[in-house]
Amino acid sequence: MSSRTRQRKTRDKSSGGDNLKLLQYTFLSLCLIIFYLYSSSFDFIQDDSFITYRYVENFVSGHGLVFNIGEKVEGYTCFLWILLLSLIKSLGINFISASVTLGIIFSLLTIYITFRISFDFFSVNQGTFGTLAGFTSVILLSTNGSFAYWASSGMETGLFCFLVTFGIYVYLKENSPQGLKPVTGKIPLSSLIFLLASLTRPEGNLIFAITVLHRIYTVKTGQKQNPSVRFIDKDNITWILIYLIPALIYMAWRLSYYGYFLPNTFYAKTGSSWEYIKTGIDYFWSFSKDYALYGILIALIFTLVLQKEKSGYYIYLIPVFLIFSFYIILVGGDVLRPNRFFLPVLPVFYILLQQSLIRLLSLISKNPSLKFAGISSIVFTVIFAYFTYSNESEQIKKYAELEKGLTEKMKITANWLKNKQTQAGRQLTVAATTIGALSYYSGVNLIDMLGLTDEVVAHQPRPIAEISSGEVGWRERNYNVEYIMSRKPDYIYFSTGIKPSAYAERGLFTSDEFMKYYYPYYFTVKELNFTDVIYKRKTDTEVKDYTNNNPNYSKSFVNLYNQAMNTSRDKTKLNEAIRLYEQAISSGPSLWGTPYQMIGDIYLQLKNKTKAEENYRKAVELDDYNVMAHYYLYQFSLERKDTLSASKHLEKIQKYSPELLK
Repeated sequence: MSSRTRQRKTRDKSSGGDNLKLLQYTFLSLCLIIFYLYSSSFDFIQDDSFITYRYVENFVSGHGLVFNIGEKVEGYTCFLWILLLSLIKSLGINFISASVTLGIIFSLLTIYITFRISFDFFSVNQGTFGTLAGFTSVILLSTNGSFAYWASSGMETGLFCFLVTFGIYVYLKENSPQGLKPVTGKIPLSSLIFLLASLTRPEGNLIFAITVLHRIYTVKTGQKQNPSVRFIDKDNITWILIYLIPALIYMAWRLSYYGYFLPNTFYAKTGSSWEYIKTGIDYFWSFSKDYALYGILIALIFTLVLQKEKSGYYIYLIPVFLIFSFYIILVGGDVLRPNRFFLPVLPVFYILLQQSLIRLLSLISKNPSLKFAGISSIVFTVIFAYFTYSNESEQIKKYAELEKGLTEKMKITANWLKNKQTQAGRQLTVAATTIGALSYYSGVNLIDMLGLTDEVVAHQPRPIAEISSGEVGWRERNYNVEYIMSRKPDYIYFSTGIKPSAYAERGLFTSDEFMKYYYPYYFTVKELNFTDVIYKRKTDTEVKDYTNNNPNYSKSFVNLYNQAMNTSRDKTKLNEAIRLYEQAISSGPSLWGTPYQMIGDIYLQLKNKTKAEENYRKAVELDDYNVMAHYYLYQFSLERKDTLSASKHLEKIQKYSPELLK
């Protein structure tokens, strides 16, 4: 072969490589643009983000890493994210807007690292068709609705996903899959990246633990080729110490500052009962339905263990996904939707899915050129991506809209509380179950009834058997009614209005002190056309004549009460709702007029004003603080031109809830 011919072939090869690179980065750019547009379409901030923002505000203001000033409670799981946002705030930048922007940027970087893993470790280098096959994981990740949703939520999810994926990439770069000496021979950066991931979320420790086990396994495997290879050597010890020493220092600081080895949220959210496992299984099943064709695609990745080529990588990536999934099941999944806990290992899952599809299609075609596999995999990917997008996009958009509505509602109520605090000339104490925007914008001393930011509730829960034995749709099952009442909050706020929904909210209704001291206080913000209800504490003078004549009532009455409220939303089941209210009345405490008011509301819907008025009168006879019953009795009196009665009911409204008629 002449030198000219060799030069021409070299140029052709180089040109072909350049063309493939151009094709790859063109595809990648298109995927990044699609994801950016998708994630940017969600115009919302998750309410839980405001818990982090409150920590940032207090930290930058010099009060320490605290939720309530003077109370050292680790009610967050995103230490590094808080430090990053605190730095941004200290520079005078709007850190809330920055949290959304950074979430999207880190998610875009995660897509890029997924691309690099695909082509640096699994590329078959067989032209256009190999390139097409290698984009399966990138396309699926770029069009994933859950990934796009959490990228723009203001939470630390985007940063954590990036650090986990980047750590995996660097670890694979540094180490031979055959278990020999580290490839680079330089400072092992993967352990530093995993450390940053662990400081972002505690689950990063699990990823590093799996990585250590993999390293031990591959070293043992490598000893068959080279008996001199040892896990306990300079490189591996350095790799572990880079992670371990700062991690131990951080743990020591956490213990000295907060008093516990784990975040307070861990104690508040987790448990060992079957209910948690069942919830975790349901959470895993939901993920499987959404992104794995009811688990079929998860089963498919197990075929990779039969493939000798790249087996060293698969022995690492498969346990990362499976062990992390098992952990999610054990802790009961996540209360926040959609699929947040699975996102850190979603790139790993899609890489494994991509490789199992390529292997399956290559076996079917028996064509080493990968033409069939490349075309088939990209067709499957596009169809599957469109299928999942069309199935979930409306639901995920609804999640974002609901969350936006929730935070806007909380912000209005928070500003109302802030004004009340100013009028009182002291800091108010408010108990609530949804605490993000409410705490951030109000500035009140806030008691988290779920225990995420409260040490006593998290570490000393006192569940009530009649309440906690049922399913209420809330994952947070820890609460302590006696403790909440001992704090004598000025207000108690339910995100669902007057209805007790969470376990902690229902538990309050079993407390004589709550029934004695608190009543629904309605207020209106006229300029915003907004009306809400909050439970307000009465004075000792106001409750001096209160007596519960039925002290042995069944505490399960509150479940009947809640069930009746839920049933009444179905217009075809109003009679059933009335029966449930009546059962709640007969089994509940005395001087409880709200169920009669609710029955009156139903009869009013049925246009039976006589029955409605009858029940409203029963409500105020039992409880003079029932403002809504007074309101409708006021309306009925006006209709009859009974001005004397109307004025009496109006006087009660103005006395108990003067802001209702603003």
